[in-house]
Amino acid sequence: MTPIRKLIRADGAETALHGPHALQDIRQMIGADTLGTILLADRKHVMLVDDDGHQKRLPVNAEATRLYHETCVPGTTWQIVGDVVVVPDSDYARAE
Repeated sequence: MTPIRKLIRADGAETALHGPHALQDIRQMIGADTLGTILLADRKHVMLVDDDGHQKRLPVNAEATRLYHETCVPGTTWQIVGDVVVVPDSDYARAE
C-alpha cells in the first residue's frame, strides 16, 4: 500500500503532501495550537486534527468525518471539524 500524505480542507479541497513534515508545520497548515490524533481504519495512517476545533467553532469537514466514522462503532455522530492532515503513523511513531 502506498503511504498517503494529504491535507484535507474543511471545504473539501485536498492537497498532496510530500515526505514527512515537522509537527510544528502540520499545526501551522491547519491553524492548530494543539493536535489530536485519530488512528484510521487501515491502522497505518493517522489523521491529525485541531484539538480545539469544536471550541473554535470550525466548520465540519465531511471527508475527515467520513474517515473517522470508518473507525467508530456504528451510530457514532461526532464530527471532525476544520482542516486535517492524514499521514502514515510511521512518520511520527517511534520504532521499538
